[in-house]
Amino acid sequence: MNSLFGHYLRTSLSRRFITFVLAFLISIQFVSYALVQVTVDAHIREEIRETLEVSKRVWDQLLIQASFRLQENADLLASDFGFRTAVATQDQQTITSALQNNAARVDASIAVLIDHQWALQALSEDDISEASRKELVTAIKQFSTARPYHLMIYKGKPTQFVLAPIRAPRIIGYVLFGFEITHQRISLASQLAGVDIALLSSLSDSSNIYVVSNEAQIKAYFSSLAELRPTASSTMQDRAIADRVFVTETLTEKLPNQHWIYVVFLESLDAASLRFDKLASQYLWVSGLAIVLFTLAVLALSHRVIRPLITLTKATEALADGNYTATIEGTQRPDEIGQLTRGFDQMRERLQEQKQTITQLAYFDTLTHLPNREHFRQHLKQELAHPSLKSISVITINLDRFKHINDVLGYHVGDAVLQEMAQRLTLTSESLTLFAARISGDEFVGEIKTGSDELADSVTRIKQRLDIPFYVNDTPIDISVSIGVATWPSDGGDVDSLLNASQIAMYSAKRKKEQVVFYDSALVTAIPENLSLLSELRRALLQNELRVYLQPKVMATTKVVSSAEALIRWQHPERGLLAPFFFVPFAEQTGYVRELTRWMIQQVIQHWRELQPLSGQLTISVNLSTWDLINPQLLDDLQHWLSEYHVPASGLCLEITESAIMEDPETSELTLLQLSQMGFHLSIDDFGTGYSSLGYLQRLPVNELKVDKSFVLNMLENPNDKVIVSSTIHLAHSLGLQVVAEGVESYDLFTSLRELGCDEIQGYCVSKPIALEEFIAWREEWMQSNPYTVENMQKKG
Repeated sequence: MNSLFGHYLRTSLSRRFITFVLAFLISIQFVSYALVQVTVDAHIREEIRETLEVSKRVWDQLLIQASFRLQENADLLASDFGFRTAVATQDQQTITSALQNNAARVDASIAVLIDHQWALQALSEDDISEASRKELVTAIKQFSTARPYHLMIYKGKPTQFVLAPIRAPRIIGYVLFGFEITHQRISLASQLAGVDIALLSSLSDSSNIYVVSNEAQIKAYFSSLAELRPTASSTMQDRAIADRVFVTETLTEKLPNQHWIYVVFLESLDAASLRFDKLASQYLWVSGLAIVLFTLAVLALSHRVIRPLITLTKATEALADGNYTATIEGTQRPDEIGQLTRGFDQMRERLQEQKQTITQLAYFDTLTHLPNREHFRQHLKQELAHPSLKSISVITINLDRFKHINDVLGYHVGDAVLQEMAQRLTLTSESLTLFAARISGDEFVGEIKTGSDELADSVTRIKQRLDIPFYVNDTPIDISVSIGVATWPSDGGDVDSLLNASQIAMYSAKRKKEQVVFYDSALVTAIPENLSLLSELRRALLQNELRVYLQPKVMATTKVVSSAEALIRWQHPERGLLAPFFFVPFAEQTGYVRELTRWMIQQVIQHWRELQPLSGQLTISVNLSTWDLINPQLLDDLQHWLSEYHVPASGLCLEITESAIMEDPETSELTLLQLSQMGFHLSIDDFGTGYSSLGYLQRLPVNELKVDKSFVLNMLENPNDKVIVSSTIHLAHSLGLQVVAEGVESYDLFTSLRELGCDEIQGYCVSKPIALEEFIAWREEWMQSNPYTVENMQKKG
């Protein structure tokens, strides 16, 4: 062996080959190490960036929480009868004494009384300088009652102020408490955030910087930058402090009187890199050992190294092609290659599990575990494309009186009924060639492969099984179904026409109270009441019989009215005020919903400015249907109305249901992208009902998700619903989306949703839909009875 190896090395070609391969291997190892270092550094910086982002939110939340606690003390003084009397009578001595006592009691830096015109009336300090007094007066005039707190530099130190109105009963003044942001508060924020925090403040025309930090080296560093003030940029920046490197991000607060405050969040890059140093050492050690072993036994290793790498390469190609089931050889090897193979195989298994989970969410209904609408459409499309197909039928099944069951027995019973129906359809599939799916709340569809002679008998057997009474929690449920049947190719040549034909037949069965109706083209024209309804809808638009109602949404944490959803009502001359479900489904079926949407958007834009509060912006939500998303005139109409009434696109939120998007995903995605580029906020309505593709959700330019009320209503009683709601909230937040919960009917639901991190609340717990002309009065009453306090919400509930 030695002689062979010596002879191998003595040949010039062998030496050159080994030298070349060894140099190539060393180069590869060097490049790999460099790439790993770059990747590790990027990973560390990404972790630091996320940590700093969390730190900024922690800081902001601490300020808000502190402002709420301080606000209680300010409100307590402002509501004191004796103090209000002293203010009303201008008893200066009593006012000053009360300010001093309350400032001392809550350890405030200063307490101030200002009148309703924002003029300074009294102070808790006697020795305040004229410069500080003028500085305070100038800042007060720029304060706003809409903010929970205000920051300013008072006596050279950053100070947090809270404001409370004095009512007798109208506002006769304000009490202002100021609290210095001390080392203790910085220390608390630093402990909670897990990073170092430095607070810098100064006058814009001064070279002195006031620094609050818990670490002397950090404080000394920023103090030395008095002549080199940090920029106002919020991008991350590396700073060498003492013998360490910190990644910093700066949060800028512009204040009155030409002051500024920078909150600098610092995370040690050296400390974050420590846990990767061992990995780097191991990598270098393995690389060196591999080079030595390769030099000594290049031929022996070629078989044991290259072959497994080829196997992994093939496995990678299989994964790239979407094949997650292919097994990988070499997982039993005890060496590094075996470890790599096992890790790769574990990754393949996790990807396979994730794909199965995503497929389950995208193509199956979460309540009944049946396929959803999109799954059924794709399945039916594949069946219709089969060249040997002779005949296939689609049945649409609708539960009679299902809304009555929900209203009388509750949604939990309704859910149990749907699950029972799904189970019966599943059992029926075993004896019949039936592929069943749930496509909406109380509507199922099925695909039957049977001849025309056996079709009627098969449908009758399905109905008989579904009509069997059963019990839910000892409550007898006697339910019937209406079934519509359409057959390919006589009743429709594609998926949509077949589904539409079976639905028309089903609606005919419900109207005529027949058990089963087979589609006939005469059904389309044999609905005189529909023609009459269409005529009445057109007349309603011309004679101003339609009304706009607004259902408010409030922020879960502050109770501030942040937005409202515009809902349509029909003031029928004979039948009174009609809810949307009496006419909107028909309008969607006929396409006339586009005219209703045009009218609704015009009304909202026309009245948008008069609905706006004194501060901030009230966003109005309008629902869009499938017809609207495929309407090429929609974008031009919106642009024209916005220009005519001088309304910003950001003032409107367009709500789209999951089913509307999935009807035509490509067109919907393009329309939504254009709407987003125009500046509209976009919301996915009724999220979680089982139609959507998570892939589309990630690609769509939406701003918020609305959790369907079917999950919210029973969230406190049904742990599964609560898990769904919580997961939806976390999913939305991870995608950078706001979350709105609809159908919130109790204070307990309100509280639970707020604790889960929900952003906005909509439902009867806040208010039922209100006529547009009554909305402003309701908002004023809400603001007076709910000044950022949960307790008032509880009293109202």
